[in-house]
Amino acid sequence: MGEQQQILTRFLMAPSQQYDASHKRRISHHFTDDTYFKPAAVLIPLVPRKQGFNVVLTRRAEHLKHHPGQIAFPGGRFEASDNDLITTALRETFEETGIICQRNNVIGQLPPLATISGYMVTPFISTISSNYAAKPDPGEVDTIFEVPLNYLLNPNNIHSHQFRLRGESHQVYAIPYHNYSIWGATAQIIKLLSNQIWEDKK
Repeated sequence: MGEQQQILTRFLMAPSQQYDASHKRRISHHFTDDTYFKPAAVLIPLVPRKQGFNVVLTRRAEHLKHHPGQIAFPGGRFEASDNDLITTALRETFEETGIICQRNNVIGQLPPLATISGYMVTPFISTISSNYAAKPDPGEVDTIFEVPLNYLLNPNNIHSHQFRLRGESHQVYAIPYHNYSIWGATAQIIKLLSNQIWEDKK
């Protein structure tokens, strides 16, 4: 439990890292400076298990307009009825997965991340009960699964790929796990967490 507490302590601190610069350049190719990014939030649910924390992830339904079939953290866009973005993250998590998370279980947040679908996504980190009951909404989610946090944060499991767009070099990340491939904004968020943890250990 000592290692778990150390990880939680690091998450409580403001991240010292920023998202990959090439991600920002890639976003800028899709939008002009005056583009309005719609606010959204996701939850990074940490489940205490015997071997350490696991992270709950979802696979988005194939019929969705944005990012169909991709691996994602539960979450969605801010609604007028939400008090704040934490409310958004908790509400969307429950609606998509049936997982109940209390506000006082939220232990930190990461910097907002712009996405090519036009959202400015704020990730919140939270612990959830090890006895949670998942009830995926078939209109939003195909699958709910767990991945060991240590696996996700291990730099050896985060693969980097380079590609060129409009004459500039861009970097994307992919994290394979069994039959899943974690990439896009979700991988970018995990990469930031990994950088933060390993930076703190230096």
